[in-house]
Amino acid sequence: MGSRAQSVICDKVLAGLPQLLDDLQKLSEDQDTADVAFVLGSGEERVYAHRIILMARCKSFQNTKRGEICRIPGCTVSTSAPGTPTPIRLPHIEPDIFRQFILYVYTAKIMLQDSKVFEMMTLAQDMGVEELKIACEDHVSKTMSVANACTFLTAVMEIQEKASGAKCAAPFLEKCITYIAENASECVKTNAFLNLTKEGLIQVISYDNLGLEEEDVWRCVLAWAKNQAGVTQPTAHWTEEERQRVCQYLAPVISHVRLFLIDSQVFAEEVEPTGAVPIELSLERYRRAALHSNKLPTVTATAVPVPSGPLTENDKRLQPRLMLNLFHGSAILKNDKIHFQGTLNGWYGASKQTWRMVYRASTNGFAASAFHRHCDGVAPLYIIALGSNGAISGGFTDVAFAKTNRKGGYLHSEKAFLFALNSNNESPAKFDIVKKPYAICYHPDCGPIFGAGADLLISNNCNINMESYSNFPHSYDGPNSMFGHLFGDYNFSIIDYEVFTPAPTSATAANKIKHDRY
Repeated sequence: MGSRAQSVICDKVLAGLPQLLDDLQKLSEDQDTADVAFVLGSGEERVYAHRIILMARCKSFQNTKRGEICRIPGCTVSTSAPGTPTPIRLPHIEPDIFRQFILYVYTAKIMLQDSKVFEMMTLAQDMGVEELKIACEDHVSKTMSVANACTFLTAVMEIQEKASGAKCAAPFLEKCITYIAENASECVKTNAFLNLTKEGLIQVISYDNLGLEEEDVWRCVLAWAKNQAGVTQPTAHWTEEERQRVCQYLAPVISHVRLFLIDSQVFAEEVEPTGAVPIELSLERYRRAALHSNKLPTVTATAVPVPSGPLTENDKRLQPRLMLNLFHGSAILKNDKIHFQGTLNGWYGASKQTWRMVYRASTNGFAASAFHRHCDGVAPLYIIALGSNGAISGGFTDVAFAKTNRKGGYLHSEKAFLFALNSNNESPAKFDIVKKPYAICYHPDCGPIFGAGADLLISNNCNINMESYSNFPHSYDGPNSMFGHLFGDYNFSIIDYEVFTPAPTSATAANKIKHDRY
C-alpha cells in the first residue's frame, strides 16, 4: 500500500515538471527581478539573470572569494546603484550564444548548432557548467559526418582565433582534419568545404594524410576558389576579370598543392590554363618531369637531383601524400594505425589499391555463419583481426572460402600469407605459405582458418571465448617467425575482425571528384 502511494506521488511530481520548466524559462526572461546584467559583445547588449540561480548552476559563481561576484575569464564587474542589476561585461561573447546558455542554466534545454557548438563548449567551460561542456563534446563526436565536418572545422578555428582560452576545443581541430582527410573524396563535394575560410582550406590541403590524388586536390582547390570568386564557368570560358578574381583566391593557397606530383597531362590541360601558376614554377615542374621520364639506370625516381632554388629535399611539394581510406570504413586500421593500410597494399603489390569491406564481426555478427554468409565465394580477401591484447594480425588469400565435399576441407593457394602488424611493438611482418595445399580451410562452424594445424583459426563467437588459436609457424613461415607471433599466445580472444576485397575499378573511378577539366 505504501509503495503504491509513493508511486502515485512521484507520478504527480513528474507531471508538474513541464510547468516548472516553463516557469523557470519565464523567470530567465524577467528583467524586473534580475540582479545581474551581462553586457555582451561590441554592441553591449544586455542579458539579465538571477545570481541565486547562477550560484546553484555555475562553478564560476560558486568558487569566489569574499567580495567577488564571479570568476569568469575575461569578465569585468562594475559597481551598480542599490536595487539595480550588477553589470558583468563579457565583450568577447555573442549575445545569441549567451541567451541559449542562460536558457540552459535555468531549464536544462538547449539546441546545439554545428556552427556554434565550440562557442557554447568554451562558454560552458568558462562558466563552469561541466555537463553542458560534455554535451557539446558528445555532439561533435557523435554527429560528425561528411555533411558537417567542414562546418565543425570552420567553427573550431573561429573559436580558437576569437578566444585564447578555448583549450577544450583545441583537440577537435585535429579530429576534424583527420575525419575530412579520411573521407576527403566526399567531404570536398560539400558546400561546407566550398565555404571554408582560406585558413581552413590550407589546414586541409596541407595535411600529409589527405586521402586524395594530387590531381583531385588541385580540382577541389580550384572549385573552392571559383566558389569564393563567384565564378561558375569552366576555365576556358572565363573573362579576364573572372580569371583575375579566381587567381586572387588561388594565390595564397596554391603553394600548398603539390604541383610537382600532378600528372603532366592534367597539369597542362587543367592547371596551367588558369594562369595561377608562376611561369618559373611551371618550367621547374616540367624540368623535373623530364628528369623522371628519362628513367636512367643510375637515377631512380627518388634520387633525382633537387634543383637549386627554393626547393629542397624536405619540400612538401615533392613528398607524396600518405593515402588514407584505402580500406574504406575500417575501424581497426584508423587513427594512429592508418599507416598499416599502406603496408598491406605494399604486400598486395598495388600501392593505391582501395578495398571494399564485405564483413565486420562487430557489425554483422561474430557467429561463424555470419562470416561465411558474407565472405564465402569472395576473393581475394584481406582478413584483419584485433586481439584482446591490442595485436593486429591476420591473413590474405587469393582463393575464396568455399564448401568442399567434406565438412572441413583445405584449399590450395600460391599467394596466401599471414601477417602481424604490431606484434610486441615490432615492425610489420609477412609470412608466406610454404605448404600450399593447406593454405586455407573451409569449416562451417568456424570463422576463417589459415593453414593445417591451424596457423590461424578464428572461432565461432570469438569475442566471448578463448577458442581462437594459432599453431604458427606450420603451414606458413618467414624470417623471425616464432610461436605466439600473431596474437601473443596459442589461445586468444578476438574482439573484432574485418574482411576486405578489392574495390572494383569502376567504383573507384566513380568516386573521383567530378569537376570541369578546364
